Amino acid sequence: MALESIIGQERVSKSLKRTLSSGRIAHAYLFHGPEGSGKAAAALAFARALQCEHPVDGDTCGRCASCSKAARGMHPDIHVLMPVTKDTDEEERGRRIQLLYEDPYQPADMQSLPSLDGSSGASNKQIIYSRGQVQKWLQRPMSFHRVEGQYRVAVILAADKMREEGANAFLKLLEEPGKRSVFLLLTHRIDHLLPTILSRCQQIRFDALESPVIERALMDRGAEPAMAAMLARMSGGSLRRAIAMVSDEDVMAVRDAVLQFLRQSYVGKGDSVVSLVDRLARPGREGVKFQLDLLLGILRDLLILQQAGNTDLVVNIDQIDTLSKFASNLPHARLDVMIESVEQTMMVVERNINVRLALVTLSRSLAAAMRGEQAGVIPLELVTG
Repeated sequence: MALESIIGQERVSKSLKRTLSSGRIAHAYLFHGPEGSGKAAAALAFARALQCEHPVDGDTCGRCASCSKAARGMHPDIHVLMPVTKDTDEEERGRRIQLLYEDPYQPADMQSLPSLDGSSGASNKQIIYSRGQVQKWLQRPMSFHRVEGQYRVAVILAADKMREEGANAFLKLLEEPGKRSVFLLLTHRIDHLLPTILSRCQQIRFDALESPVIERALMDRGAEPAMAAMLARMSGGSLRRAIAMVSDEDVMAVRDAVLQFLRQSYVGKGDSVVSLVDRLARPGREGVKFQLDLLLGILRDLLILQQAGNTDLVVNIDQIDTLSKFASNLPHARLDVMIESVEQTMMVVERNINVRLALVTLSRSLAAAMRGEQAGVIPLELVTG
């Protein structure tokens, strides 16, 4: 992929091309912005352009041997790092990285694609960079002499997943990077990186992709126009998420379960709520976060209908009748409190907590807010023990 082909990030593409044309290459760049906004695509394209033997206007020529090897993930001086669980073998890690080379917008990491064989594969195991992984996959290869490229390049996906000891080991590389070494760090959680790492990187911000851009990209991949339009709205600016939803035949069933969770929370029937909580908790933490994200989209749609009555900005447009009835039947619902409750639940789900208990606690918070009660957000610290 050339820099010119990065989807929906013209500002970033132009900036990187200017950098390449100038020849003033920094030793470390931090690509930060929302998930699925094209950071991996840009990093691989930039790495390829750095190795290109005959660049054209600050971009790859697409024809030289270096371009060919880089496009196939075969260039010996481009190293791609991906955080994995401790028990992930080298073969699986390699297959995931190869998926990224085939299409850097598709799900390939262990969070968005827990299993490569198509099974649910949900796991609560930590996905990290340990100190040993940093030493093996980063320090060692980046200490060798260049084999044939113009630079040694390391693309570090989800750089925020470095544990403190791994981050400190990486920091030593940044302090003494070696001649013609370039590190490309990617993250959607810039606040999780050490300040000492941030201070040594040139930062390049990525914006969430606009719905029409995602819609076109989905149709280019064969999605039906009506489905592409709806999923583009539901994606929250993430093309990767939209692609995952296109390939997931159960995504609408998941959304139906989320809507049912909202209904049953209001009704307050214990058995029904517990049954739904069991279902929502089954896919593991990442699956739960995805479902909570769908719930956030529904609540924001309700807020739009409640405050403006305008359907043009509604994401779940195929559910407009259901959403309109909800908005009219519960005029005193504290949607702001409901949204805050879901966002807080998403934060604590990332910790080592009881996910089922967090969802039950959320259900109670939603029930109170839907009745307009002032109890507000139930402290979720109660479930973090």
